[in-house]
Amino acid sequence: VNVVLGDGQGQWQGGRICGQCLEVTANTSQGSKSVVVRIMDKCADGDCGIDLGGSAPAAIMADGFGRYDGAWRFVSCTGHPEVSDGAPSLYVSGGSNAWWSRVQVRNPPWPVSSIAWQDPAGTAHGTLAYANDPENTFEVPAEVLQSSAASLVLTVHFADGTTATVQLSPSQLAAGNSAYPLE
Repeated sequence: VNVVLGDGQGQWQGGRICGQCLEVTANTSQGSKSVVVRIMDKCADGDCGIDLGGSAPAAIMADGFGRYDGAWRFVSCTGHPEVSDGAPSLYVSGGSNAWWSRVQVRNPPWPVSSIAWQDPAGTAHGTLAYANDPENTFEVPAEVLQSSAASLVLTVHFADGTTATVQLSPSQLAAGNSAYPLE
């Protein structure tokens, strides 16, 4: 969704909106129909509006596939198992290693505002920077990956003010294609 036609910005926020759920309502010949969906990626067409995939189109497109007038609003993903393939988890991107790592929250209840880290045995702490390579990931600093700490507590801050945590070792944060449940 764009603020100005073709600007690629709008609510996309450089990918930070990934994971957010929407209630999409389409106006059809049979009246308004709604479905809850999770934002997975940016629409390739600069003026496509909201591009629905999976089973969502069949739920609301009573007049056949195509473009519909309607509306959408942000909602929590909690309570909508149809938009999730599991519990919230911290995923370590493929290719991560002891010198470069990216993490992503999968199946969040709301978009991720920030991810903080802390050494529970010491005073070291900080936040993970949002990364654009790839979008919707957070960069694990080299100081964290190279840390001698036995474990680190990562706290995920969601847009609604709630948090979730996971305790991992630096080597786990460097192990690509790994997922760890958030509590």
